[in-house]
Amino acid sequence: MDAARALFIEQGYEQTAMSDIARRSGVAQGTFYIYFSAKQDVLAAIMRELLEELAGIIHGLAERRDLPAIAALRLATGNCLDRMSQESRLVEAVLLKAHYSLPAQLIEEYVPQLLPAITAIIERGVREGSMRVTHPRIAADFLWTVAYRFIETAAQQQMAPAEDGPAVSDLHQAFWEFALQALGVSSLGHA
Repeated sequence: MDAARALFIEQGYEQTAMSDIARRSGVAQGTFYIYFSAKQDVLAAIMRELLEELAGIIHGLAERRDLPAIAALRLATGNCLDRMSQESRLVEAVLLKAHYSLPAQLIEEYVPQLLPAITAIIERGVREGSMRVTHPRIAADFLWTVAYRFIETAAQQQMAPAEDGPAVSDLHQAFWEFALQALGVSSLGHA
């Protein structure tokens, strides 16, 4: 996996062949195909590792009682975005280069792990009085959907910046403006 990750980052997903990965891994190509039948399977395995790490970040912040809910949510998204930007070539490959079914497959696998932690943070915000939502679970689902679109758009901008497209920092600000409104945060003192 480390060899594939390095090659995807160095050469890009599309320019990396399965034979390159096998060679860098030091295994015979036939042996490599026992574990991975296609390059997309390798990419999916690498992304699963990253998603596990991101889930750990979100769960860890959901459990922290020393942080107000808004701060936990900001740290969760900020830390996840920072980590994903460190792996931007891999994220871009999943979102923009891999078969269209891969992002949907990964989301389907990991949303059930992420939503309870996001919901817990929102429920804590409701108890603290910093967030006003009637249905925290639905709010968490909507927030995740908007966050995914934000990540996808940011990846597109990083990969091929459009002259008239928004800067990633503007996307981040717009995401937070939307999130705070959607969560019923009425004063920036809670933000």
